[in-house]
Amino acid sequence: MKKIRIGFFKKSQGIFTEKLIAEIENELRSLPNVELFTGLDFRLAYIKNGRAIIGDFDLNTLDVYFWHDTIKPADWGSDNYALNVLRALENDCIVINSSISTQIVNDKYLAHTTLKKQGLPVADFALVDASNKAALSAIFNSFDSSILIKPRFGGWGAGIVKIDSLNALFDQVDLLLSFSPKQNLQILLEKYYPNDLSRWISVVVFGDKVLFGYKKNVIRENDWKICDPEKTDGKGFLSEYVDPSPELKKIALAAKQAIGKDIVCFDFIYTSEGYKIVDENGRPGLYAHCLEKAGVDIKKEIISLIMSKL
Repeated sequence: MKKIRIGFFKKSQGIFTEKLIAEIENELRSLPNVELFTGLDFRLAYIKNGRAIIGDFDLNTLDVYFWHDTIKPADWGSDNYALNVLRALENDCIVINSSISTQIVNDKYLAHTTLKKQGLPVADFALVDASNKAALSAIFNSFDSSILIKPRFGGWGAGIVKIDSLNALFDQVDLLLSFSPKQNLQILLEKYYPNDLSRWISVVVFGDKVLFGYKKNVIRENDWKICDPEKTDGKGFLSEYVDPSPELKKIALAAKQAIGKDIVCFDFIYTSEGYKIVDENGRPGLYAHCLEKAGVDIKKEIISLIMSKL
């Protein structure tokens, strides 16, 4: 019987210690009819004749390739090299955390659009040319409330600005234009919903199951958003395990299916209209204490995710 060729790449970071990674690799090697290849960082590959190659190893000879890491945000809006490598690999191989899902989840405009098209409860949003004041005015008036300027490619809550009047919106956009070297600067706007910060929750999805939810204490003093720009809670010490309601689990799973990212989480706020998704994150907080409280064996979940693709 032909062996299944699995590529596994995960750097040591956070809960993924060198020990845990070694245990995952050893367990994969022990599976029948599996040939495991490790240390294959696709970001170091070159593309030859439409195939992704590292050194003299052709990644396209793999059956499944697992990766879970970051891609540099530079040029997200244009032609990202790392995504081109994944696209080449996907011609012949099943990639866990695919190129298209990675592109979507890292671009809040694309992610919001994808969820909205599926009828999911994502916050109302708009994309606008910053120099188009008529459009800015129309958007502000249509939201009939305060408005948020949000970084299109995320930032741990940093860079989100709440605007309460049209003149303030014009002033803030003019400031952005004065610092931006780009022509036709695009700005992502989102409707602001008064919400109960104590009911903010992030729901982590792994494959086709919800692992757990968590909430964060307000890290920077404010009364309207969760914010951790200095990444002071990178290991989740200030995060608290939450078991999401059946309603939130259903929404999160539907959102995962829409975007397609195999490892993802969704941030929800609670508004007068019910829960709204306000952020999509391809690097969810897989915090050790939350996994423990949820009774989740992350090693088992990773192996199950990989084998489910075959």
